[in-house]
Formats: sequence, C-alpha cells, structure tokens
Amino acid sequence: MTGGQEAAVVSMYGPGPRQLDLGDVARNQVAAAREARGMNEEEFAQLLDSLLGWPVKAGFVTAWETTTTPPGDVLVACELIVRQSPPDLSNHQAFDAAAQVIGDRFVDLEAVYATRSEFQAKLPTADLLESANEIRACGLSLNLLCQTYSDVRLRELIEQGTKLRCLFLKPYGHFIREREREEGYPENRLSDLTAMNLMILREHVAARVSPEAQERIAIGVYDEPIRFNVLLIDSELCVVQTYLPQARGVDSPTFVIRKRRPSGGLYSSFERVFSAMWERREPA
Repeated sequence: MTGGQEAAVVSMYGPGPRQLDLGDVARNQVAAAREARGMNEEEFAQLLDSLLGWPVKAGFVTAWETTTTPPGDVLVACELIVRQSPPDLSNHQAFDAAAQVIGDRFVDLEAVYATRSEFQAKLPTADLLESANEIRACGLSLNLLCQTYSDVRLRELIEQGTKLRCLFLKPYGHFIREREREEGYPENRLSDLTAMNLMILREHVAARVSPEAQERIAIGVYDEPIRFNVLLIDSELCVVQTYLPQARGVDSPTFVIRKRRPSGGLYSSFERVFSAMWERREPA
C-alpha cells in the first residue's frame, strides 16, 4: 500500500448471501408436515387441535402455509408430527400423533382409554389381530376374543400359523363368585358367560381346525384374584384392561402398551404377569 491509500477488503466467496426469511421457512415447515401426513387443511387442523389443546381451523392452516408466520407451539407440533410414522393399524402402529408423542414420554405406554367401549370404538379387535402371529390372553371371560372377533377369522388365522394361548378365570370357582358379588351380578352370571366363551373356543374354533392347527391352540383356567385382562400380540403389543372395585369391566380403563426395549418397561411387566399365571394354570 502506498500514498496513504486504504486497503480494500475483498471477499473470496463473492457477494454476501441475502437475509434468510425465517417466516418463509416456518410456513414451509407447516406445509411439509401436512404433506407428509397426506392430509388436507381440515384434517391437518384436527390433528394440530389434538396436539395443541386449543381450537385450530382449516383457515389457520392455510394462512400458516402462505401468509402468516405460525406460532412457536405450532412449529413444535409440526416437528413432532414429521418425526412420527403415519398410522398403520395393520402393523400395529400408533393411532395418532398425539398418542405416539405421549407414548415416547411414558416408557411403553402408547394410548389410554377411559373405558373398554371407547377403546374398542377407536381400535376394533379385527384391526388388532388381523396380522398376528401369536396371541396370548388372560383375564376373566376374554370377551375381546370370544365375543367381538369372528370365529371364522380366528380359525383362518390359526390355520395360517397363528399361535393362540388363552387363560380364563375358572367358571364356578371361588374368585369368579367374588367378582360377581363385587360387580353386583346374580350368582353364576359371569360363570355362565365364561363357560360359554370356553365352549366357543373349544367347539367353534379348536374343533373345526385341522389337527396340525389344533396343536397351536392352548386353553387353561385359573382360580385367583382377578386384577387385569392382558392381551399380548406378537411380543410387541399389549392391551391391558383393569378391574376396578364395584365397576363392570366394560367401564374400566384400557391401556395400550408397545414394547420399546429388550427388558424393563411396562410391556415386560405385563408379559411376566401372563407367563406366571400360565405356569400356574389348570386344564380347561
């Protein structure tokens, strides 16, 4: 440098970049989340509503994608939605984004329903069992299997290779009589129902499949205090229905649990419950 001239600073990378429009990035994030779910604005608004806990209208979604910068909680919800796989009941995936997000925070717990009726309305038995390779169930009368699922379809599953193990509370035993008194039923009401469900499995399912398929069916009973109805599917999904004092089973909460770790967690706990009861079973 000579003659007092000031040095010019020259960038090696050319002209500086234009300022990033973060509002545009945020709007694109909402649009991308909606497209990832394959939803229209109305459907996506309902999904956001379930996650955010405040009313979301389709017009809001349109504005957040085009003209208005979406709020921070909307962006967080969209990020969670993108991270979750789309519902696929045939593969026992989570029922909606909210259930998946909550499930990730509570060990294996994927969804909770206030009553069995609500659970069955949201997740029909046919969707639960449609591609099952192994079904293990213990409880009282096992109505989920014997009253809400087709005998024909159950036979087809077993013929195709599905293994079935069922454990009923012993009809006309001590503890089923205790439960009848607790729920306010006449004597033998639950025993008769359980005996009928046992007959359905024996005569309408086991007796009508091939000898080879019959080897994949095992039925037992137990006479112990009734605490849970446990349904295990393919060593990965568990449905637990509780028995509350002085309340019919249909009015009790239902928990949907998915195995997320090799050991520990809620799934392993209820699998151990079934295994211990199965070891103590009596012939049906």
